[in-house]
Amino acid sequence: MSIKPNKLTTKVMSDSELFGVAPSIFADSPVESVSSQYHFIKTSDLLDIFRESGYFPILGGESKSRTLEGQPYVKHIIQFRSLENLLKTPVDGLYYDICLKSSHNKTSAFTLELSCFRMVCSNTLTVSTDQLLHRRIIHKGFQSSKVKMAIEEMVNYIPTVEEEFEDMKNTILSDIESLALSKTVIDFRFDTSKHEINPKELLAINREADSAQTAFNIYNRLQESVLNGGIKLKDKLSQKVIKSKSITAIDEKIRLNKLLHKTMQNLMSLKSEHYQIAA
Repeated sequence: MSIKPNKLTTKVMSDSELFGVAPSIFADSPVESVSSQYHFIKTSDLLDIFRESGYFPILGGESKSRTLEGQPYVKHIIQFRSLENLLKTPVDGLYYDICLKSSHNKTSAFTLELSCFRMVCSNTLTVSTDQLLHRRIIHKGFQSSKVKMAIEEMVNYIPTVEEEFEDMKNTILSDIESLALSKTVIDFRFDTSKHEINPKELLAINREADSAQTAFNIYNRLQESVLNGGIKLKDKLSQKVIKSKSITAIDEKIRLNKLLHKTMQNLMSLKSEHYQIAA
């Protein structure tokens, strides 16, 4: 299950461009197997609601169905950016976008996720927003006001994330703390009963901007390593070494991103409570 993102992440996408990368956004009906009780809402109907709220589509993608018949109804995602961030480059190079995920095959309701796009590496960090009240919108009883309320709640949450990231930028991690984070990421990404993975490999520095040992840089290094692939996996039985593949599935990308963000939140909370791991 893969997505085909638009490469021009700073350009507003038209409906025809979105259709080109994710036709399922414009499905006029749900998959035939749904019951008569299913309330169908076109994802494309939400585009104007976002635009009216000052957010415009800059990226689209969809999953790949195992059958041609199922392709028009698959899970799809749209990334929206505020007009303010389209008109200027943020001082810190971080864009806070809203991602809308849905499908027309009974597998998911409308779900909004808050993401941070980092220009220096083109990484998108999807943060944990499970505590927000309106991030999941079911099709039944759908009202445009619910979408606007969800967008507003996401926007109001951005300062909290900005403060978290600023704290991470000002926090230096010890080698032990960095390795502990890497081992945690390995546990929720790989099957460690079958493969050996060197946690130091996930902490590799790929660019000068990430060289400092700050929590934010470690966060980005780990996110890039786990999603982009290329990590050496040594089979415990055969000793054969293979490399991990990049993550392309929509749900898995979001799951790993949010788990990593939650893990970073937990570590920062421990450090703020004067918890210190011996160096």
